[in-house]
Amino acid sequence: MNHNGILLGKRYFLYSTAPIIEVEGWTFTIAPGFKVIAGGSANPLQTLISIYCENEKVAQLVLHHRRSDSDVTVQAVSSDLLLEIAPATRTVSVAEKQ
Repeated sequence: MNHNGILLGKRYFLYSTAPIIEVEGWTFTIAPGFKVIAGGSANPLQTLISIYCENEKVAQLVLHHRRSDSDVTVQAVSSDLLLEIAPATRTVSVAEKQ
């Protein structure tokens, strides 16, 4: 597994370049060349997910946590990115458009 946890103050960040990562019960499948930084929200009911290609942020998602469930909201996504979200299986796939 090629990911690192970073603790800044009281906020915990997950940095990963691995092709498959798990964040708060959701599985993210990331194409080669992309990296993910997750965490850092000041709101404990949310987890921010930022996806980068090289040094450019190409997508930002938010995991909203409820008592027994969570869902994903897309805040921004690049037009060059193919983003597939399957809530039933709690999976998110990220790939570059062909």
